[in-house]
Amino acid sequence: MKTLMMTLILLFSNNTFANYYEDINNLKQTIVSTAEKYQGRGDPEFKIQNELEPLVKKLLLLKPQGKVNDRLPLLFGVWKQVWGPYEYRKNDRGVDPTLNAKEIYQVISPDGFYYNVSPNMDAKTKKEKNINYLKGNYILSTKDSIGLDVKFVKFIGMKKRPTERPIYQYADEAERDQLPTQITVVPSLVVKLFFGGGTLREIYTDENLRILYGSNGSEFKNQYLYIMTRVKE
Repeated sequence: MKTLMMTLILLFSNNTFANYYEDINNLKQTIVSTAEKYQGRGDPEFKIQNELEPLVKKLLLLKPQGKVNDRLPLLFGVWKQVWGPYEYRKNDRGVDPTLNAKEIYQVISPDGFYYNVSPNMDAKTKKEKNINYLKGNYILSTKDSIGLDVKFVKFIGMKKRPTERPIYQYADEAERDQLPTQITVVPSLVVKLFFGGGTLREIYTDENLRILYGSNGSEFKNQYLYIMTRVKE
């Protein structure tokens, strides 16, 4: 009888854990598929973000997150933006016609910086003009335990898309100022003076999914939701 009870307890525990992980995986898949459905679309009325946020809240209830400092190693590497803001020069949550929404990457280094990597398109012809590499330095936020304060410092690019490797694999060359066909997109002095920065609030991180809010200020008004998936190199 005792052996039977132990067996039943183990079976119940295993089923409980199996259901728990199944719920998490199903939620993650739903979040990503919903984000993919809206890829490249602006969100001036917050309709898309309002659809995604309840799913994100459910995920956080199932898998609460600690301080960003404890999750930093998970952040290192290459992430692809599935959905998020597509206009950075205005505050209308529209779409920048020079941005290729299907190729937006963020390459995060353990050394306190990251690169936003994306093709720059001609607004009229939709042809690719160059590949952009925007560097931001980051530190742990002193105001938010899940925040990274960022400051943009350099903006360079490549005239031509390389054929040897994916564009996100050139972040090291960008850091050394050794990009093939390198150009200056915006002088560094101008970037440092006028691009500013903000805070990335890392609300969820695991091995293959990253969810965060981006904000230009410390008050976190009108936060932009990002859904990102890890790129397997």
